[in-house]
Amino acid sequence: MMDEELTLLERRVHQLLATYRQASGELRRVEAERDRLLEANNELRERIERIVARIRALELEQSDG
Repeated sequence: MMDEELTLLERRVHQLLATYRQASGELRRVEAERDRLLEANNELRERIERIVARIRALELEQSDG
């Protein structure tokens, strides 16, 4: 009886470790994707800000001229 329980416990521990490793790997992938998306978002924000600045400059030129 004790051997059976130990075997079941050992099997459960291995399952939990495998699940933990899988979740940990998935977390790393999700964090990497988040970082990539944040970087892309920042780049797009900077581009938009430059475009808006150029438009404002052109509007000023037209109103001055």
